[in-house]
Amino acid sequence: MSWHAVDAVDDAVEATRRFLFPFSLVRWAKLAFLVLLMGGSANAGVSIPAAPDARIAGFAGVSEVWESDTGAMTPSEAVDAVVSDLVPGMPADRLIVAVAIATVVAAVAFSVVSLSLRLVFYDALRTNEVRLWRPFLGHLRQAAGLFVASAALWSIAVGPIALAALVGVAAEAPLGWEPIDSLAAAVGSLSLGPAIVVGLLGSAVVLFATLALRLTYEFVVPAMIVEDIGVLAGWRRTWDAVSGEWPQVLVYLAVHFFVRLGTAIVEGIAFVIAGSAVAGIAGIALLLAAVLLGGLGALVSTTAGTVTVVLVVLVAVVTLLAVTLPISLVTRSYLISYEVATLGGIDSGLALLHPDIHPKFTDRD
Repeated sequence: MSWHAVDAVDDAVEATRRFLFPFSLVRWAKLAFLVLLMGGSANAGVSIPAAPDARIAGFAGVSEVWESDTGAMTPSEAVDAVVSDLVPGMPADRLIVAVAIATVVAAVAFSVVSLSLRLVFYDALRTNEVRLWRPFLGHLRQAAGLFVASAALWSIAVGPIALAALVGVAAEAPLGWEPIDSLAAAVGSLSLGPAIVVGLLGSAVVLFATLALRLTYEFVVPAMIVEDIGVLAGWRRTWDAVSGEWPQVLVYLAVHFFVRLGTAIVEGIAFVIAGSAVAGIAGIALLLAAVLLGGLGALVSTTAGTVTVVLVVLVAVVTLLAVTLPISLVTRSYLISYEVATLGGIDSGLALLHPDIHPKFTDRD
């Protein structure tokens, strides 16, 4: 019996070589752009503040200072006064809500855009042509569906963990939120056996959602590109392919761990080497600037010094990105090629790699 996940380790090397070489500056630049901005992974999620607590705390600190200075304003009045200076005529609570909504909308829009760029990368593997604009627009609807599905699965995955944390905090000191406080009291009254069962059920939910996320990004996405379908149809098609091949999937998950570990080590070594070199050169540049400006203190106490530090840091960051991005392009191309090669081995109808990249799967049509 052939293990497709094992065969795909070598297949992905050849696919990556054919996909990236012979070297073309324009092709590499486009692919590097995709790698830099494309999103999606098993731990994909949008980092959105759960509540505007930090902003409220910031306004509260301002209000305390305001009250101590004037002795006349309450904290809420001070917050309203600060907001009135920022946005005349808008109450503080409305501004906070508006900022929160704008943050969520921006995060969702960026996530959909980055997911569409990820689909463009898969499209390049399918066609062996690196096009950006038209495939990006063509995959926006699929990207939106993928975002909704991944956000739902991600919420299910972190939900039990977040709930357990809240219950743990509420068990020590009531939060003042009746549902959580009641749940904490109910959980605290459980005996050891039921508590273990509840913990196992929560762990099972987290494991299921995490596995579903893995399969969504590693198997369902290629199926969506091959058959030009949405995420739900992609899941049905993928389920048809893997439902009778669970030993192959289990071997894939095990091998993928080591493949991902290897690519992470390569990226980490490259980052450390490049980062050390860039940091050393940046340090020398700052020392030379300090000599010219009259000392190290001038770098932070003068306008020219501050501008110099900012420019050196910006140049260092851009340089580090430019040096390490080609490594990331190679490792990301290899990892994705490995994933789609495994899927193509399990079901030749879902083989995504173009024949010129991977001739082994010429029967996909």
